[in-house]
Amino acid sequence: MSDVTDTYYPGEAFTGYGTQLMVNVGGSPGTFVAIADIETITPGEMSTNVIEKTHLRSPEAHREKLAGLRDSGAFALAGNWRPTHGSHSNAGGDGFADGGLIALWRRRVEADFKIVLPDGSPGTEWPFRGVVTKFQPGEIAGDAKVGFTAEITPLGDFSADLP
Repeated sequence: MSDVTDTYYPGEAFTGYGTQLMVNVGGSPGTFVAIADIETITPGEMSTNVIEKTHLRSPEAHREKLAGLRDSGAFALAGNWRPTHGSHSNAGGDGFADGGLIALWRRRVEADFKIVLPDGSPGTEWPFRGVVTKFQPGEIAGDAKVGFTAEITPLGDFSADLP
């Protein structure tokens, strides 16, 4: 779509249904395999630090600031825990020869990940290098599914790879 200034146009949107979170299990460029049973992926905050440069003679008695370093917060995951599926387990399998999320967390593996969005054909890919910094099985109860939460923290800037 071109410039939409002063125009009326139909909205465009897509749902997350069909999204995949994938991890490289085979080097570079590698083989990406999907992590099973992900319910939600919440991208981390993309923020810029603000540095104060105000002094006692700042113009208009107003604070002065500088843009500082940017940062990318952890991607938060939630899903259905499958302890014996290779993408979740220590043992691996199901395309994960060296283990899934628990093994990645335990060994502190720096891996290539990508989120593949269902917004077209092909879908938009959101690649990033990261490390699993949290894995937590959910509550175990008699009348409820057992879920899990996890976090994958980006190791560097991935914003240039976004469309």
